[in-house]
Amino acid sequence: MATSVDKVYSSALLSIAREDKSAKAMDKELSTLAGICGDNPELAAVLCAPTVTEGEKLSLIEKIFKGRVSGIIYNFLCVLVTKNRFGCLSGIAEEFRKEYYEEYGIREVTVTTAVPLKDKLREKLMAKLRKMYGKEIILIEKTDPSIIGGMVITCGGSMLDGSVKTELENMHRQIKDMVAG
Repeated sequence: MATSVDKVYSSALLSIAREDKSAKAMDKELSTLAGICGDNPELAAVLCAPTVTEGEKLSLIEKIFKGRVSGIIYNFLCVLVTKNRFGCLSGIAEEFRKEYYEEYGIREVTVTTAVPLKDKLREKLMAKLRKMYGKEIILIEKTDPSIIGGMVITCGGSMLDGSVKTELENMHRQIKDMVAG
């Protein structure tokens, strides 16, 4: 759940991204940074630690990120450190993506299949999803051999389950009900 701090910072970043048309790049950078901090909890702990001085934190930010991220994101990281908000980075990145997708008409859709999608099927699926949602689609593909065949599509809070596994489970339940009844 996004906090008011997450929303304030993400809205400010999106405003900057709007001006210089860098929302897509900024979203990617924020996501990458949140992933780096998630994968390296020691780094996040140091950048949030009250026992580490602001100067030491800024020096660390400079050594690690200067020249490796855009100037805007580098400055943003410095602001997070000086305002003692570095621990909010992950939430800000999530909120930024949510606001960015909403404003730019993007939907993230996850499709789970038993085997990887072939190019032709992916193209057909993308076309149908674009038409269905009326938005640009970012497709996240997952494979799960346990679904046997078909696909499971999730978007937001909705799910369309056309997997063979679910069909078999439904048939099993129906047969069980018929025998028991």
